[in-house]
Amino acid sequence: MRLFVALEPDSRTVTALTELVRRLAPMAPMRWVHPSNMHVSLKYIGEWDERRLDEVIETLDRVRVPMKVTVRLAGLGFFPHGLSPRVFWVIAENSTALRQLASSVDTRLAALGIAPEVRPYVPHLTLGRLRAECNLTEMHEAIEELPTRDFGGFPVESFALYGSMLTRSGPVYRKIEEFQYHAPTAAVRPARLAMHA
Repeated sequence: MRLFVALEPDSRTVTALTELVRRLAPMAPMRWVHPSNMHVSLKYIGEWDERRLDEVIETLDRVRVPMKVTVRLAGLGFFPHGLSPRVFWVIAENSTALRQLASSVDTRLAALGIAPEVRPYVPHLTLGRLRAECNLTEMHEAIEELPTRDFGGFPVESFALYGSMLTRSGPVYRKIEEFQYHAPTAAVRPARLAMHA
């Protein structure tokens, strides 16, 4: 089975991005991501033996970071670049809290023999994948005319482990397990004053 770890956007964000896709879809031959599949990746695991699935779940259940994460989506881009794009995405702010969560997931999973990331973490939400090389001039012009490229932010209460299955109509994602990640720092209690008679 193929696995990845990701954050799920809230319904308001999905609605805004679905409207963006509706507006841009006629201008490029892309495989557009279905709204139910939209996510911000934390870690791609890849093929994994289903018999060892519990190991991954138990490992991710130990991920803790001291700050709560809010994902802010602002800006549109292409990977690897606009001249020869393969992926069209929304850029996520690379906040300290988000980097810390991704790093903690990566470090924990490395203990299972899953290769750690060697490239810097680039948070994003994929909207589409280009089917073939084509002229994207019309799409670039439409992006320039957008009233905003700021799609707001959404608070993250948990992250999830997903399974991915390839079908003729595209990948189908299934949420396997959800995890709480926030470990608030214990409040420092003031020292008791000594009582003098």
